[in-house]
Amino acid sequence: MTNELADLSLPGARGTTQVQGAQGIFYKVLLNGEPVSRRKGAWPIPAKGGETELRARGLLPGFQTLWWNGTEVYRFGAHASVLEKVVMFAPLLLTLSLTLVGLFLGLVLFFVSVLVVKNVAMPKPLRIALPLVNTVAGGVIVAVLGGLLG
Repeated sequence: MTNELADLSLPGARGTTQVQGAQGIFYKVLLNGEPVSRRKGAWPIPAKGGETELRARGLLPGFQTLWWNGTEVYRFGAHASVLEKVVMFAPLLLTLSLTLVGLFLGLVLFFVSVLVVKNVAMPKPLRIALPLVNTVAGGVIVAVLGGLLG
């Protein structure tokens, strides 16, 4: 997990709330520097007048949105366009080869693509092209290994 921290602005919350690993795939919610355990799909955060929940919504790994009392407070990978998010899934096509190598390579390259798309420092054309190039290279590897082993 990456160690970068992103501060969350939660109106009415007691203490400092942060997200650790915001640029990665997996993240933790921290309250005053300590990890908060997730309960029933939400993180309990002490607030004025009682305890309130911080909720995550979204299906894409590393691209969820955090909500506090019905208000969006943080969007992971907000800079990424829809095209980048779609291209990110290209390496999963390698799993259609129905080989162990294709399955393993497709999953590894998919998670690498998530990190590529979430990297703000990388230019947008490269964030689009790299998952496609990796998929083609992975396809060549699967084809060559299939020819050697088959």
